[in-house]
Amino acid sequence: MRIDPEKGSVHLSIRELAGFRWAPSPSSLSAGPWRAALGQRWHEAAQEQTRSTHPEARFEVPVEAAWRHRRWTFHLKGRIDQVLPMDEYWLIREVKTVRTPLPADKSILLEAYFDYFAQVAGYLAISRILPEYNDHAFRAQLQFINIDDGTVQNIDLEPPEEAYFTQQLDALLPYLEDRLSASKRLHDLTIQPAFATLRPGQADLLERLDTASNESKYILLQAPTGFGKTGIALQYALEKMKSGHYQRCIYLTSKSTGQWQAIRQIQAMTGSNLRHIQMRNRAEHSIESPAHTCSGDSRCDQDAEHAWQSAGLYPPELFSEGTLSIENTKRLGTEHGLCPYALTRACLPFAEIWIADSNYLFAPSVRNVFFSATNFDPATTLLIIDEAHNLPSRAADALSNDLPDGELLFALDALAEAGASRRLQSIGRELSHRIAALTQSGAIPTNARYELLDLCEDFQRTLLQERIDYRSAQPFALELAWRVAETAQKLAQPEGSYLHWTPRRGILRSTCLDPAKWIEQCLNEFGGSLLMSATLDPISEFIEACGLENNRPAVARGQAPWREQAYDVAIDCRVDTRLKQRDRHYQTTAATAAYLVAHSPGQPIVVFFSAYQYAEAVNHYLEALQPGIRIARQERGSNQQEQTEFIEQSLLTADALFLILGSSYAEGIDQLGGRVHTAMVVGPALPEVNAVQEARMDAHTSASREAAFRAAYIVPAMRRIHQALGRLVRAPGQSARILLHGKRFAEPAYGEELAPEYRAEEMIHNETDLLCWLEKEPPSRATD
Repeated sequence: MRIDPEKGSVHLSIRELAGFRWAPSPSSLSAGPWRAALGQRWHEAAQEQTRSTHPEARFEVPVEAAWRHRRWTFHLKGRIDQVLPMDEYWLIREVKTVRTPLPADKSILLEAYFDYFAQVAGYLAISRILPEYNDHAFRAQLQFINIDDGTVQNIDLEPPEEAYFTQQLDALLPYLEDRLSASKRLHDLTIQPAFATLRPGQADLLERLDTASNESKYILLQAPTGFGKTGIALQYALEKMKSGHYQRCIYLTSKSTGQWQAIRQIQAMTGSNLRHIQMRNRAEHSIESPAHTCSGDSRCDQDAEHAWQSAGLYPPELFSEGTLSIENTKRLGTEHGLCPYALTRACLPFAEIWIADSNYLFAPSVRNVFFSATNFDPATTLLIIDEAHNLPSRAADALSNDLPDGELLFALDALAEAGASRRLQSIGRELSHRIAALTQSGAIPTNARYELLDLCEDFQRTLLQERIDYRSAQPFALELAWRVAETAQKLAQPEGSYLHWTPRRGILRSTCLDPAKWIEQCLNEFGGSLLMSATLDPISEFIEACGLENNRPAVARGQAPWREQAYDVAIDCRVDTRLKQRDRHYQTTAATAAYLVAHSPGQPIVVFFSAYQYAEAVNHYLEALQPGIRIARQERGSNQQEQTEFIEQSLLTADALFLILGSSYAEGIDQLGGRVHTAMVVGPALPEVNAVQEARMDAHTSASREAAFRAAYIVPAMRRIHQALGRLVRAPGQSARILLHGKRFAEPAYGEELAPEYRAEEMIHNETDLLCWLEKEPPSRATD
């Protein structure tokens, strides 16, 4: 659907019009390409049957017309399945595949498939006004085919039912009027500046973004942590929306802190004059109440439409102060017996800004949440991706999957209860047996891969023939069945696309090695894309990782002159932090941390480690060496609130914070700037050496082993360090003293990857060097 409020016109398909409803639609448990393929086969069979009885019949007949209704012009188009010339009229027949037992009473079919009746009524209305059909009378018919047993039932559309078409036009009018109001609000919007006073470099970046938008629809924005990227990007987006360049903005970030920051910024800049909505996952929407208890899967949505209609909800009225918060959706869900997740989804079309995790675009399993929303047109949408340096790895994770042998067996048992054939179960059990027999190692042998491919393809072909009762089947079992089919596709990909391996016994893992084509495909749909981070460098490699080499993205850099002298950096060459050598230096690392604590009276230090075990080992040594030092060590698995509380409490009570590079503590916490002035980075935190990393090196485009190692290991490690250190200096006047603890930092391969502000001028070769460096006058400090 494409709406032009100023012209009072809307472009949409007749099928889209027929399916429009205020209420949330139930999620299809059998959705996917496999169900579509099965339906297509029945359509082809229906064509052959019709062709045998009506040789002059036409198939897949396109229709298109403008229809004036009230003050709106509807530009409608569609494709009629069959047109049959009869003696006195032409019959429009729409073929629909269903799982409802047939024959069924017409009232049952009408209640279950009203949109099918409205769709064929739309085809009938449009055909009657087309000039090429002036000499013909028309009637319409629905042909239902049960895909389990092939039973066919024809239902003629009666004259009173022809009004379903105009009924749907009337149903859509309030939404169109709401979008007209939204367009006027956007046009009249007073945008408050992102910052009352611009820092050095911010005005230049805003100007650069404006010129960059004329150079390419892809913009790469790099600016230091604390620069104000979120505010700058949103000011750019709001100005572009106000000027009519875009109708909607989607702001994606994988970190919840980034989402909340964006929401606060939007509210500060627009008040309640622009609607925005945060799309969280099912688990965060979950409720347990007498009226509704969430199941955690698509079963939760099955009664949503009925509950919505009973409650008489009108989406625009659910927004308060410009948004629909997750707390309000839970309250409404509890009151009216609605799944809050379904409620939030139903309100997406009424908001101009969507804030969400990047998986809602790049994960095939959930991107339908956005793409099925009414009036979502990526071509008129500006996409903003924060923390974009993580995009290639996040997209690769979204394209990867696991196939566990035990879960597959459980799924087969559940499918058997829903009517799965013995053949499907037999193939599935053989597949489970083969997976269980795989040994934990790197890539599975080629012969094993082809055997698994054959089994997965057999399972997929058989699944298409199954007469499973999808309404009673467990969602987890259906999801796993489709995952087998997806695994078949992955196993069939060319070498270097995926690594098929066994991370532990009983699991077949298909890991995407290069998501570049998928990322480019996803981004290309949008009218504009702004990818931003503090650590996109090296830019050329980021462009390649996102598949944008041929798209010539424009680059906008935010310069922060106040950071140039903010860091005092030294490299400690005394220790070797490599995995097999680090235990020999635990004592030195602990003693070094103690020295840093002693030279930072009244203020805690931060020590960044590459791994939890490393931090724990040094923790024990430091406790033995200096029992009086208070250490706060990051724990695993904390939520956002727990992380914030940990940092706040530790800054008040601890002498040293032990954090892990690459974690949300190191990359998602913005509480350290101006409050921590001394930090130590223990080693470069290279990614774990495993089968995936080795496969990525083998698949690297460079023939040089050194270049492949740099891309797979060194560049990601340096990005983690940049992310962590950038959070220590977030504003003019702040400063930090940094000790890069490990002799590899002195090697050109590592040192040259450091940003200029983190490059060391001093080398520590002994304890005397360390003390001399610590006793120097520190960088100027901001007033806390």
